[in-house]
Amino acid sequence: MIGFINCPAQSEWKPYTNKKGKFKIDFKDKPTENKKSQPLGAISLNWTIIEVNEPDNSTLTYSVKYADLSPDFITSDSLHMLQEFFSFTQSDLAPSLGESGLYEINVKQIQKYPGREFRWIDKPNDIGYTRRLFLVKSRLYFLEVKFTLENNFDIDIMGFLDKFTLINIPDNTNPEKLSEKPEKKFEAMFPGKTRVRNNPTIDEIFGNINASAEAYETPRDQLDLPSIQNMLYGVNYVKLPAAKLKVLSREQRMEFLRSTFTNTIEKHNGKLLFEKEIKLDNNPGYEGQGTIVNGMAVMHLRAFMIDDYYYQVIVISKNGMENNKAALDFLNSFKIIAQ
Repeated sequence: MIGFINCPAQSEWKPYTNKKGKFKIDFKDKPTENKKSQPLGAISLNWTIIEVNEPDNSTLTYSVKYADLSPDFITSDSLHMLQEFFSFTQSDLAPSLGESGLYEINVKQIQKYPGREFRWIDKPNDIGYTRRLFLVKSRLYFLEVKFTLENNFDIDIMGFLDKFTLINIPDNTNPEKLSEKPEKKFEAMFPGKTRVRNNPTIDEIFGNINASAEAYETPRDQLDLPSIQNMLYGVNYVKLPAAKLKVLSREQRMEFLRSTFTNTIEKHNGKLLFEKEIKLDNNPGYEGQGTIVNGMAVMHLRAFMIDDYYYQVIVISKNGMENNKAALDFLNSFKIIAQ
């Protein structure tokens, strides 16, 4: 559920419109277009591929491809089949990278048409993939940013994916139902104006959930200043399904709090620096600290399960500058508002 790291753009984006594909997006540099057939189980996908290769030192590919499926196979109205179908589209990476390579699955929509976002990490080859797919009637759109893990802090992944829009297509009248958005029931002393993001996602234990993230990010033009110690302050929060939560023992809850953080550190090629159990108003919690972004930064996290809510309170600092007063003041300022 940790998804705060947002990477700055490094060069100018250029608008691109594909009338036949009925979409618009921004690319770095002029894209090329080609066609390719790909077997996918019992069917064959005839892709139209628009891509830019190696636009900068850290990005290998920005691409959009689309293919039309038989309406007898699946459409955006096939709500009971969507998760299985979207997972099926990852069959090129899943066998080689396995579950440990799949960092995150998020639920997405565009004009109320169903979609998913898959984030893959191929640590042996130092490559990452962020993919976003949408099923619009019987047309499948497949967006991908392929990048080197060593430099993934320097690229703009969401700046590409979020610019994708449909043209001349009416909104879907039969959308996939999303989980309930969580309410904000906490206070925290952020150092400046925050931004709130909502992120429907799929968790291995709790299934389809809806996470929100409030964060303050240090302005990009200030990050290199010697006086700047912390890059990000944030709180992730999500309402968990009560039926699944009540069957978990205290030990299982603590393991969930711990493993969510340690898995993040591991997938960032990081090192766990310390961990311990803590409490907030007699509610059990977990505190951990570890390196991320190839050792460039340190994440300090405190996580809690309070009633049916899960909270992550986070500060990301420059490596060697963690445990500073501003970071600890923010972590200590977090409290639950009496309802």
